[in-house]
Amino acid sequence: MAMGASEVQQAVENIYSFVPTLVLKSAILLNIPDIIANAGPNASLSLGEIAEKLPTKTLNLHSLSRILKYLSFRGIFVQTQMGENPRHARYSLTESARMFYVRENNPTSLVPVLFMLTHPMLMAPWHHLHECVLQDSNAFENAHGKDLWAYEKDDPAVNDVFNNSMSTLTVLGMGQILSCYDGFKEVTTLVDVGGGKGTALAHIVKVYPHIHGINFDLPHVVQTAPSVPGIENVGGGMFDSIPSADAIFFKNVLTDWDDESCIKILQNCHKALPKSGRLILAETMTAEDSNSYESNEMVFDLVMIALANGGKERRKQEWMKLLQISDFSVVKIVALSGLPSKFKIIEAIKV
Repeated sequence: MAMGASEVQQAVENIYSFVPTLVLKSAILLNIPDIIANAGPNASLSLGEIAEKLPTKTLNLHSLSRILKYLSFRGIFVQTQMGENPRHARYSLTESARMFYVRENNPTSLVPVLFMLTHPMLMAPWHHLHECVLQDSNAFENAHGKDLWAYEKDDPAVNDVFNNSMSTLTVLGMGQILSCYDGFKEVTTLVDVGGGKGTALAHIVKVYPHIHGINFDLPHVVQTAPSVPGIENVGGGMFDSIPSADAIFFKNVLTDWDDESCIKILQNCHKALPKSGRLILAETMTAEDSNSYESNEMVFDLVMIALANGGKERRKQEWMKLLQISDFSVVKIVALSGLPSKFKIIEAIKV
């Protein structure tokens, strides 16, 4: 049976689905969103005016115009004064483009995330995804001979790329967490397990300055964390032990690990907490009906296969089972609107 034109078009679009991200990356590497933004509020620049700001003497103006035209079609820029001569076109920013400034004064820029996900180190495992099926193996290890965490430890530049990306995502999420969840107000000592540069704790102690925060991560990670009043940076491994506190916080950590590993981590949390100590998980929780998954949930789930150590997206009952096995009782689950996927706060106490 012959395929119709729409089916062929859809098939071709799927094959070329990598193009928008990598073209956007090229525009960011050329600093184009910032060039336009630096021209002033609601600025509109001609092709030539943008070109004048690029650090090259061998500029290909035709290639630049084609990149800008495509990204205008994708909703990153607005193209006006269109005509047969591309030099007459002018470009301004959409609201979407403002998420891709690289300026230091834009902490919610998604540039670090884009640079992480398109880094050759993180692109390579996708070429080994099929091996996870055929060999029950780890795609990242197949690509690099070691897991992600060992790779970062051995490559400081990659470690910076990863931690900068995680800090960006944390900045985007913590405002929503702190506005929807007030469980930190009764906490006096709080450990953030896998806290990276301490970005989440910095937001928490700013709102709740009475909290003594312990930013706990691998030694090579916390050594890059800045010094923040009220926060102690502690290096170690969550599979060995976790610092004692009256509450322990995770944000997008347990999703990276298989069930057996999560139970080991949660059991270490149980040992570190006093009786009725609190466990606060900020993790994704997928729909109970797998047929109602959103597309980004399925993408995140595949990211876990490609990059993580058996990690996966979990439904409510799967989280409840892990916590019950680890001797925690769930107190409440708080939905966080405005964040990607089915992001939830799961609060549990040690029993």
